[in-house]
Amino acid sequence: MTHDEGRIVDLQDDTRLNVASLLMEPVGSTRDVELTIPEFPLDDELVARHVEMQGRLTRLQDQILVSAHATGHVQLECVRCLEPYDQPFDEDFTEQFFQTVDVRSGAELTPKTSTGVEDDDDEDLRFSIDENHQLDFGESLRQWILLALPMRPTCGDACPGPAMTSSDENAPGSGSFADLARLLEDMEPDASA
Repeated sequence: MTHDEGRIVDLQDDTRLNVASLLMEPVGSTRDVELTIPEFPLDDELVARHVEMQGRLTRLQDQILVSAHATGHVQLECVRCLEPYDQPFDEDFTEQFFQTVDVRSGAELTPKTSTGVEDDDDEDLRFSIDENHQLDFGESLRQWILLALPMRPTCGDACPGPAMTSSDENAPGSGSFADLARLLEDMEPDASA
């Protein structure tokens, strides 16, 4: 059975999908998937919120190609004002998920490279479909969200910048460079000597 128009697999708060039926279909068969996750941990400190992903799974020879679009936001700390803010992400990505077990015979499959040559070295670097024919979007989605985040996050053009200790710029000890100015004063040679 090929892709039925209007048929969408809807996943709520789960990144796993059983693709056994798709693996039994002819090459070129597709499934559309929508994924919604309220909170998605990215690492020990970062959590993506309101993650939505729309994707298409395409059956290839010994793999499934996932083409997807993900949106949501992550709370980051601005590098200028050091205040938390919500950083939106909007990312398109494509990943290949390789079969590890033949769906019809249950035989273990040897990993192959894109050239069709057996390759055991890259097995840890690729995404795979497990022995129960479950495809898990989780790690791929996590990596793409992290890549979509800025290296130097800022809350925007209206960022107030670093907090000032005093609003009077002429007052001694105020301003963002006051400590540096005091160091320079301490280092200047005494003019009376």
